[in-house]
Amino acid sequence: MHSQKKRRRRGVVLTPQGLKKLQTAKSEAERHDNNERRYTLEELNIRTGLDPDTLMRVFTGETGVDKRTLDRCFRAFNLLLEQSDYDLPTIQLESVEAQGGTMDQALPDWGEAPESGIFYGRTKELANLTQWIVEERCRLVTILGIGGMGKTALSVQLAEQIQDKFEFLIWRSLRHAPPIQDILAQLIRFLSNAKETDLSDTVYARVSQLIHYLRVRRCLLLFDNIESILQGCNQSKESCNYSLGHYRQGYEAYGELFKRVGEARHQSCLILMSREKPKEIGLLEGESLSVRILQVKGLQLEAGQEIFRTKGAFRGTLAEWNQLIEYYAGNPLVLKIVSTTIHKLFDGNVSEFLKQNTAIFGNICNLLEQQFERLSDAEKAIIKWMAIHRHPTSFSQLREYLSPPLSPQKLLEALNSLEERSLIDKKAGCFFTPPMVMEYAAHRFSEAQTMGVQTQLSSGYPYQTLAANS
Repeated sequence: MHSQKKRRRRGVVLTPQGLKKLQTAKSEAERHDNNERRYTLEELNIRTGLDPDTLMRVFTGETGVDKRTLDRCFRAFNLLLEQSDYDLPTIQLESVEAQGGTMDQALPDWGEAPESGIFYGRTKELANLTQWIVEERCRLVTILGIGGMGKTALSVQLAEQIQDKFEFLIWRSLRHAPPIQDILAQLIRFLSNAKETDLSDTVYARVSQLIHYLRVRRCLLLFDNIESILQGCNQSKESCNYSLGHYRQGYEAYGELFKRVGEARHQSCLILMSREKPKEIGLLEGESLSVRILQVKGLQLEAGQEIFRTKGAFRGTLAEWNQLIEYYAGNPLVLKIVSTTIHKLFDGNVSEFLKQNTAIFGNICNLLEQQFERLSDAEKAIIKWMAIHRHPTSFSQLREYLSPPLSPQKLLEALNSLEERSLIDKKAGCFFTPPMVMEYAAHRFSEAQTMGVQTQLSSGYPYQTLAANS
């Protein structure tokens, strides 16, 4: 017989109808008053005047609150509290084990996470991540992919689907590279229901405090834009030979956090979204270990076409659709940019767009430029050589023809980095660049008049895949 916990009938809790009404009003306020960002716990405190612990009780319904508290929370979002919006709390709460592992969901702190919106494909990726996190209890999961590939959208969709398996959910963006002391302080205060006020002075001790809460609570933490705290190429320098996956000066302690979350025994999970892999992850990850990596690839034809359908009507043969989706490597953000252009300038005619042979433009260039700016000299040399020769290349060929030559160790490191960034692929023992990356690289290096790339660009069909050339 399952054990049960008694709950006293004190105060009132929101009914499903009342909770839905409040959450809908909160989402509308986030959209119109908060630049489409989800409110943090601190922002909700300012808007409602309610302390974090009370807010969590309102949104979870775990314990009753005073009716005036609900009324105050509703009025903060211009709502009228009606009798159907609240009720007495239930008398009993089944144990977590009796519920098959499903937790009472606490108030999530979504931080700067975007709204989920329309989601395309990714059924297999969602299934794999859910299996790792919910069933296999992985402690650290990293989602890698080139910019625009949909890492953030995938993570939001995942978090919304599995949040009922956790007691706490916290989302943080590292886009502006916040100091780790600030991030740790926010996490500890949230997970302690704002009761932890005596924070340790050292980062190591604060990580220990966080690990404590990850042990006693089932928490889902999500960190986006990890590449912002990693070293990248400084364009003001003549050479760029940074160490892949290492941290910017002053941010090394993040590595300590990731390492300890991956190694320590606890019941929580930290998800990282990044264009690049922090060095600790490679040492800890494995198919049978509690640290995993998911490399996000492009959308398939059907999911890619769904992006276009949201813009309007388009015309094209199956071969032309395949050509278009494959050329842009199924990158969701790039496909959104292209669909807008084809719809507005070519009246939805895919064939007319393909005839222009002008596939890299505007924000697509900006997206790829962000990726290229972070490459080392060795990585740039490889991409440049592939953009010139435009055919699959073996490891031996690269060692023989690259100028200046790279040591086997440097070449292996650079190729591994480029593959993880989705800037090269591998097939039958040879490396090649996706068509979109090849055309951008060739254009970039031709503008610099490097190694006669302009002559190379005059030949070749930009929509022809490397696989076909091979």
